[in-house]
Amino acid sequence: MKTKVIPLFITLMLHLSLAVLAQPGSDEISLPPIYEETLPNRLQVIVIEHHELPIVAFRLVTKSGGMDDPVGKAGLANFVADLLRQGTKTRTATQISEEIDFIGGSLGAGADYDYLNVNCQVLKKHFDTGLDLLSDVVLNPIFSEEEIERLRSKRIGEIKQAWDDPETVADLKFREFLYGKNPLAFPLDGTEESVKSFTRQDVLNFHQTQFVPNNAILAVVGDVNQTEVLTKVKAKFNSWKQGARLARNYPQPEQVKGMQVLLVDKPDLTQTYINFGHLGIRRNHPDYFPVTVMNYILGGGGFSSRMMQEVRAKRGLTYGISCYFGMYKEAGDYSVGTFTRNDSTLAAIQASLNEIKKMRSAKVSEMELEDAKNFYLGYFPFRFETPQQIAAQVISVELYGLGDDYLKNYRQNVKKITADDILRVAITYLDPDNLKFVVVSKGADVKDKLSNLGSVKTVAYAP
Repeated sequence: MKTKVIPLFITLMLHLSLAVLAQPGSDEISLPPIYEETLPNRLQVIVIEHHELPIVAFRLVTKSGGMDDPVGKAGLANFVADLLRQGTKTRTATQISEEIDFIGGSLGAGADYDYLNVNCQVLKKHFDTGLDLLSDVVLNPIFSEEEIERLRSKRIGEIKQAWDDPETVADLKFREFLYGKNPLAFPLDGTEESVKSFTRQDVLNFHQTQFVPNNAILAVVGDVNQTEVLTKVKAKFNSWKQGARLARNYPQPEQVKGMQVLLVDKPDLTQTYINFGHLGIRRNHPDYFPVTVMNYILGGGGFSSRMMQEVRAKRGLTYGISCYFGMYKEAGDYSVGTFTRNDSTLAAIQASLNEIKKMRSAKVSEMELEDAKNFYLGYFPFRFETPQQIAAQVISVELYGLGDDYLKNYRQNVKKITADDILRVAITYLDPDNLKFVVVSKGADVKDKLSNLGSVKTVAYAP
């Protein structure tokens, strides 16, 4: 059994709901300590006493998600997450809903590529009920055939509906084009084909292999006493048996070489939807902070970003454009997304590429740099407004191995970024000569122009 207490000092002006005071002459604000204990079954438990409101948030995360979907079973992790609330050995789905609603609480679950989470929030006086419901849906789901078929029908309907939106299709096709056979290529909800293939045994296997205590973190945040919390958590979870988590085994995505264009032909479109990019960095990369600030200046900062100012405001080629670094535990990507008229498709792409090249060729201005840094310094406190948000942030630090001092040093890591840092990471992590493009448009209007970028492969607009 391992126990440690980590004092948490977040260098920021937190929302008043945290009711903490800055130290005179210092940026640092002291928050209650984080108590951590690893149970004999290797379940990692985190407790934070936050007494400002009579609320308790529970958040249990498995270190498994869409990245652990078996080959041909894309979307299984999210499917399992949605089934957890649909009946246990002692409660029906209706009983679970009625019980949490009766006490004015919430209970939910979902999956991302790197994790699956189950969360519950209740008033302090209903702590025992909240913990009981959370542990029940995690440990004792029955995954009935009836609920599996109900969810299958619902999920397939949602997948079909997504294909009514060309912008969504551009995003889906870009992930597939960029990541190949890596699980990051597939949508978290899966495909119509994969969802149709799910069996009850698939669901049971995923739960049995991924829902094990040595693959999980439980955070409890709120108006609690850490000693009492640990006693009650042990009573619920000590019997949870360890398991051997299945090793991940999938092909790594390949770096983009040259300019490659995938044209998704939809003859009735009068607008073009564009996504392009290349591989990026992992979440725990040491250049996370300068890359994030650089991206804000280039295209992630809304109307203040360079891309928005040039491509929309000055040239009128689009109503919206943004760029984004998607960062995961084992991979990452950089992408630009926009839409435009069919006859301005190439112009919009070239204008975007020019902004990337400018970012790599000269330092940003001090005003741009300070505006971007001030955004992140000001936004960070809002991630800690509620017990559930605090739980999510602390678990994220553990999940991605960001280090015990990540929150403490966040403000200084943003403040110390220089224009030289921005230029360095732009040169290092932006590659305008090696890109994959997905263009959803009327092929007859855009194909010839797209050939100016590189080789063009055309596919029909279909799942």
